[in-house]
Amino acid sequence: MTQRHIRAIALDYGGTISLDTVDHLIAQKPVDPSAAAALRILGEDLGLPLILASNTLPCETRWPALQQAGIAGLFRAALLSYPLGVRKPDPLFYDLVLAAAGCPARQVLFVGDNLGCDVTAPVTRGMHVALVRPHGLHPGEVLPAGALLIRHVRDLPALLETA
Repeated sequence: MTQRHIRAIALDYGGTISLDTVDHLIAQKPVDPSAAAALRILGEDLGLPLILASNTLPCETRWPALQQAGIAGLFRAALLSYPLGVRKPDPLFYDLVLAAAGCPARQVLFVGDNLGCDVTAPVTRGMHVALVRPHGLHPGEVLPAGALLIRHVRDLPALLETA
């Protein structure tokens, strides 16, 4: 998989681009600075549209954290489950991701930390996937064929820049 194969990237939030602790000033987990740097490379340098694709609670908007990190403008769309009324792994959620991407599923990379919601379900829709796991797979987990396993979102630019 290279940049020429990928035309849009959909990213989960919690556990994928966020830190683990809540910033009480913004009432949510902030964006990991290393993830923000990688997203700037993907969105600005490589010109790939980014889509936030996150299951949320009523109080979670994600925008304060994205704005605090200075990356809110990199996102073409924010698909947040609570206001949409549909959550991952509902197939409709992934249809909305593909509509926001504006390209065929085979040109979308879905990135997240949940094997079911962020890997298995997007694969069934025809998307490329990357599972973010700092410590690898959990016992008994198996990646679908073609799925990538990365330790951090900061690994994505190098993967996509290779010819």
